[in-house]
Amino acid sequence: MNLPKCASAIVREYWEKGRSDSCPIIDLHGHFGVLSVSYLPVAPAEKMLPALRRAGVRTIVCSAHEALFGNYARGNQEMQSAVDQYPDLLRGYWVVNPNHDDSWRRAPDDFQSTRGFAGFKFLPDYHTYPLEGDHYQPALEYANAHQLLALVHTWGGSAFNSPRQVETVAVKYPAAVFLMGHSGYGDWETSVRVAASLPNVYLDLTAVYSAHDFSMFPTGSGTPLPLLSCLQVNGIIEYMVMKASSKKMVFGTDMPWYSPHYAAGAVLLARIDDEARHDILHRNAERLLTRGQRT
Repeated sequence: MNLPKCASAIVREYWEKGRSDSCPIIDLHGHFGVLSVSYLPVAPAEKMLPALRRAGVRTIVCSAHEALFGNYARGNQEMQSAVDQYPDLLRGYWVVNPNHDDSWRRAPDDFQSTRGFAGFKFLPDYHTYPLEGDHYQPALEYANAHQLLALVHTWGGSAFNSPRQVETVAVKYPAAVFLMGHSGYGDWETSVRVAASLPNVYLDLTAVYSAHDFSMFPTGSGTPLPLLSCLQVNGIIEYMVMKASSKKMVFGTDMPWYSPHYAAGAVLLARIDDEARHDILHRNAERLLTRGQRT
């Protein structure tokens, strides 16, 4: 495939080397560890980490699959062990499961003992518990007090984590930073409006550039959108830059679910300038990861 004639310096560098030294990647939405019910070829650390480095990923912030879908305590400790082992590349999110008292009640105390964690991960759709529910309150209060990140799975039409629900909690906890995982997939207009209007809400690009099979929705994600899935993502990155600005967008891959090169390509070949690419691929994340940073 030939290099596009309009290619910028960053795009040319990726095209030639598969990564960029001048524009590194910080991935704010990754996962760690194998998942027994899914075939993820690069899930083992010995395969995932080299794949990230080949794509120019300098840092990835992950939550453990085991913490999200299995034993939350064991999974969070698995994530801590990985961060300790690979501090040059990995940082962590502490998973809060609202269906287990020991998880949500102890979240602030548990987080205090972490090393290299950037904040909390919430998966309301899959845990079938609404984001604004009381069981997320302890973690959100702690994140607000310490200016931490809160990565929230969001999806258009959801009864548990819609963009409007993010808006509700973001107003209540203005010092916490809310990353809308998947940018409220499908309900782009609301997601962009919320991110543009609230300083502590960001659009997370994880999978927004991918057409999804709407018959395979997460538990709480409502009914399928009326248009064909392939029509839902055309020009979405350009739309977000235009309406919310590149300063309110962060990069994510769901690694090891999606290829970092594929995700980077969606940003690199979008009709935006290199300043916007720098914002999305690393600058915004660099700024956010210094908030509430502990030694």
